[in-house]
Amino acid sequence: MKYTMKNTVLDLSHEYLSELEKTQQIIAALPDDKKGWKPHTKSMSLGELASHVVELQTWFNNAIVENVYDFQTDYKPLEFDNFSHLNTILAQGVKRNLEAMNQKEKEFWLEEFTFKKGTYVITKLPRIAFIRSVLTNHFIHHRGQLSVYLRLLDIPVPGIYGPSADEN
Repeated sequence: MKYTMKNTVLDLSHEYLSELEKTQQIIAALPDDKKGWKPHTKSMSLGELASHVVELQTWFNNAIVENVYDFQTDYKPLEFDNFSHLNTILAQGVKRNLEAMNQKEKEFWLEEFTFKKGTYVITKLPRIAFIRSVLTNHFIHHRGQLSVYLRLLDIPVPGIYGPSADEN
């Protein structure tokens, strides 16, 4: 399949910023005393899931700076003290990513990016497709999981694409 540049990077940056602001609201609602809580033994803890949502933004920078992200060698677990600290890390990542996005030409976004784990290639996509499918959509997916965690903990869920059942 041949990729073309239908959306400009400006369009992507507006969408990206909007999704990140919604995520910051969810993270701000997370209680520090429930960081280790899991809805199921096979699930990530609240802290692990929130951390993963934020660390995806560190992968974003690799997709802009490097041609390959090797999960086996490049991945470093994100360390944070509390959810407020995690939101600070997210805000810093957003700023860095938007600055990097705005420095690249349209052609750059069509260049191939490889996401792998050791010798296993997870995917090879144009950067724009990697940013949209792996980082942004993946990010939104896990944010949705966080909203379910809030519901299960009986904590008011902030609205994401409109008011939630907890908002007037």
